[in-house]
This record gives sequence, structure tokens and C-alpha cells, in this order.
Amino acid sequence: MIVDDFKISDSVVTSREICAGRNENGPFVCHRGTKGIVVKVESGEWDGVHVELETGVLWWFKPSQLDSV
Repeated sequence: MIVDDFKISDSVVTSREICAGRNENGPFVCHRGTKGIVVKVESGEWDGVHVELETGVLWWFKPSQLDSV
């Protein structure tokens, strides 16, 4: 999946446990299956899918970290 596969207001769910950082070796962000809504999409960014999670956290994701629902 690429960033442009997502649109603002899409419902998404995380495909696995997410940790911060390009290599995902930073602090814990959320568990697999956390739901959210896409609030911004930045083409050309490796983590350009901005999502407001059901937990209230706003985070930017790689497309491979999300599934559409």
C-alpha cells in the first residue's frame, strides 16, 4: 500500500503493534487493532498517513502499518 491509497476520513486499524521511529525501535505507540480516522495524507512522506486514534493520540503512520476498515 502507498500513502495515496488513504483518504481523509477513512477508517483504519493498525496492522501490528506500533513503536515510534523509522525502524520502529522507539517508544510504544499503540497495540495491533487500534482504530482511528485519517486526518491528513502527505504524499511523498514515508510516514505520511496522519491518524487520530480512538485513544485520542494523533500519530503519523507508514501505509504498511494500517489496514482500511
